[in-house]
Amino acid sequence: MERDALDRLVAVGFGHAALHLGMKGVQYRPTDALAPMASVYAAPVMAFDRQPGFRFLAPGGWGAISRFVLMDVSDVLTGDILVSGQDTYFVARTDDFRPPLCIQCNRVVTISNVTGTSGNVVASCPAAIEMKGRGEGEKSGMPGSLRPGQFVLLLPSLPGVLLQPYMTVTSDLGTSYTLNAVETSSYGFRCIISMQQV
Repeated sequence: MERDALDRLVAVGFGHAALHLGMKGVQYRPTDALAPMASVYAAPVMAFDRQPGFRFLAPGGWGAISRFVLMDVSDVLTGDILVSGQDTYFVARTDDFRPPLCIQCNRVVTISNVTGTSGNVVASCPAAIEMKGRGEGEKSGMPGSLRPGQFVLLLPSLPGVLLQPYMTVTSDLGTSYTLNAVETSSYGFRCIISMQQV
């Protein structure tokens, strides 16, 4: 049997298993970084678990944001946004014969250009923000100032987006961060951000 045909059979098999274990959700395929969830792409049945074997032995722990999704993966791409119940995920990696790796999102963010330029480069996008540590030794120049908290921001792959240091990230809670470093990869964006103290 050809590899492509076997891959299609596995993808459909994942979907059949999801029909018994999962729930109907919503799939978005971002085409605009300013409205990544503007229109529904599909409504597949999905089940998420921490392990790719889908034994459902334990819930996700604190800070454990990686999940695997069981669904028909015939039409799933890196960067797709999946909503299941109250949880939102983005697809970080797809491989033949394996369930996709997803990141569970805990925030919705908007990213604006650096100071002196106007406009947003990303708007209303699901993201994961996780605490990295207590902060770096950056000095604000203010006597008695505290070091800013450091966080890791994970974003899905978005079309036409180029993130740069010093851009401002604003979460749905109204918290503002400065983008310090950006890694762009096939998984999406991984950024180091620090909380703005002003």
